[in-house]
Amino acid sequence: MALIFVAGNAADVFSPDLAAAIDAELRTRFPSLRIVDGEAYRSDPVDAAGWSQLQGRAMRLIAAPHLGGLDAYQSVYLPLRFERVEQIAIPTVADPLEVGSLEVLLDELRLFASHASLPMDDVELMQLAAKYLEDDDLFSSDLDIQTYVQLLLTAKQASSRGGCLWIA
Repeated sequence: MALIFVAGNAADVFSPDLAAAIDAELRTRFPSLRIVDGEAYRSDPVDAAGWSQLQGRAMRLIAAPHLGGLDAYQSVYLPLRFERVEQIAIPTVADPLEVGSLEVLLDELRLFASHASLPMDDVELMQLAAKYLEDDDLFSSDLDIQTYVQLLLTAKQASSRGGCLWIA
């Protein structure tokens, strides 16, 4: 199964009715949250198994409650700083929306990168992504690293736009 990261609004990820319900609940809990204009940024797809592999590797190296605390689907990082991952009930949805801080996630990714000797620079990240895309033998290896690259590139996009990072 594939996983992508989206820097944008709920409407860039969910159906209109569900996006409206999610927006309403997020704005109730986080009134300063804004809708970002412009086209959403979408990462290259990664194997969904890479998410749990990245979480496991990061948690072995550092304390990363925002990286490690969200499931792969129906989750979002907001462009706000708060300490704990939150769960917000959405009407008509069985599971709550998991909400983390984009700012804290970026801090955790920087710390993880330093401990795992991984790049943080956009050019180096794109070169690493291209390496996995171009080499058929590497395509299904190092899923945690491939996920890290796409997550970090998308997190940087979301941060620069002042928008949300969705895991879809």
